[in-house]
Amino acid sequence: MKLWIYRPAQLLDAARDYKLYADGKFVTYVKRGQRFCVEVPDDTQTLQAKLSWCSSQPIHTNDISHGAVTIKNAFSHNPFLVFFCSTLFSTFGRKHYLKLII
Repeated sequence: MKLWIYRPAQLLDAARDYKLYADGKFVTYVKRGQRFCVEVPDDTQTLQAKLSWCSSQPIHTNDISHGAVTIKNAFSHNPFLVFFCSTLFSTFGRKHYLKLII
């Protein structure tokens, strides 16, 4: 199965690469501002992005209708959250730190 992966050029995590996993197995690194096509096995059930101990919620591949996934930091759109709640997101909200958008 071919998937188009896109990561916007956000300021947070600019120097760090996200990792993409298919069914718990490493697939590729995703760099800031990168858009590319990746091949995952046809029997893949879930996709998940990770950054150190933080991650996204897993998404099911049968929900991906158009073959494109965007990986981004879940709270970087709100400056208030960036300045005052980033520690909260990287500790208690670590499983919601990244967001996969289909």
